[in-house]
Amino acid sequence: MKNNLNNTALNDLLFPVTADDFLNSHWPEQPLFIPAQPTKLQKIFSIPELKTIEALVKARTQKVRACLPDFDDEYSSIQLEPKDALKAFNNNMTLVFDQMQNQNSVISEMLANLTDELGLVIGSSEQNLCQARSMAYATPEWCGTRLHFDANANFIIQISGSKKWTLAKNKSVDYPTERFTTGSLEMPMALEKQCHDQLLDAAPADAVEYLMQPGCVLFVPRGYWHETTTDENSLSLNFTFSQPTWADIFSKSIHSHVLNNPEWRKLCVGIGQNADELQKQTALKQFDLLMKKTLIEISNTSADELLTEGGF
Repeated sequence: MKNNLNNTALNDLLFPVTADDFLNSHWPEQPLFIPAQPTKLQKIFSIPELKTIEALVKARTQKVRACLPDFDDEYSSIQLEPKDALKAFNNNMTLVFDQMQNQNSVISEMLANLTDELGLVIGSSEQNLCQARSMAYATPEWCGTRLHFDANANFIIQISGSKKWTLAKNKSVDYPTERFTTGSLEMPMALEKQCHDQLLDAAPADAVEYLMQPGCVLFVPRGYWHETTTDENSLSLNFTFSQPTWADIFSKSIHSHVLNNPEWRKLCVGIGQNADELQKQTALKQFDLLMKKTLIEISNTSADELLTEGGF
């Protein structure tokens, strides 16, 4: 990890906790709550469109997500034109302003610096494994999100109003690669395979509550259960980062490696639903030969060579 002196964005975001302390003791698995500090993050709080929810809507050029009140989850939402966003907000619908880094240069610079200082693997521009992004959340009073966990890490800055966050360690799945919300009727197949215990349907007794007020900062790691509630209008700014895994790096590198072989680039025939038994057996034999040959090649390839092929 880079020297603390170069971690300007992290130091600004986390003060009085230092970047070194955070990277050594919290990142990427332990949450961190930092109370508001006077004169902290002045560049962020000076952004005109973050002064009020009305100003944020007025400055918006892209569509706004409005969360439907039926499920209390941001993924249950509709896309609205900015002119219709305040009406939805006044009807108790949380507004999500995606891609804030495209709307403001201060946010864009901070996001880029945080991505760099966290040491996240990005990969090629086509892969974009990190998917760093910033979002603003305008939450009406007496609203919030139900208990869920994400497959990404989040840094939250409370801009105005207040919001109560309830956090709990995930004891059902380690390092999830999928999001899950309590009450969901379906679970992603990948997540179902990753779970080693039943998922929660309510916050556990050992959950911890944090009251986010203007200037407070909260780090929520990947996979941590959390839910939010408000008793007044709330505006917050998030910096969100996908968590590139060793599996991501390996699979992307292997994919690049095998594409160098024209045999791997041939049309895959014989494993579709309409294939007859002879086609299936022929296809399985071909795949088995390709796979075993590649495994031998990989065993004689260094990690550095494979990463280079993958664009890392």
